[in-house]
Amino acid sequence: MLPPPRARLADCSWLPRIAAKVREIRAGALPPEYLARFCAPDSVDHYFLQHFGLTKEAVIEAVSGCENEAEVAEWFTRLPGVDGDRIAAWNARGESLGQPGQPMEERLRAVLATTYAHLDHSRIRSIYDVIERDEAAPGS
Repeated sequence: MLPPPRARLADCSWLPRIAAKVREIRAGALPPEYLARFCAPDSVDHYFLQHFGLTKEAVIEAVSGCENEAEVAEWFTRLPGVDGDRIAAWNARGESLGQPGQPMEERLRAVLATTYAHLDHSRIRSIYDVIERDEAAPGS
């Protein structure tokens, strides 16, 4: 099971989730639907990488070389330009993905009408909300 989108490492949301995805890929355990969207354009992974000036390959290599979460946090915080302000900006941006006028707005509408039609939409405001509700649903 992946950490929720709002889980933090080095005070950065999504970092524990993308690191867990890399580990599951290497173990051959990431479900196919997650593997297909890993770092895809118009995915949270993509926006995370873009925000921090990273590539998919760089994250895979770095996380693969880390023994634990503390090493991932150390690698991440040593990246050029990664500081508290940049992390705070990402945390706010990540929370806004899918909201009106924000990246992934159209994707959120599309998946709520199809893949996630079974979810209660009344409290869904962002992509993070969809992921959390879907993964908390029975049978997920």
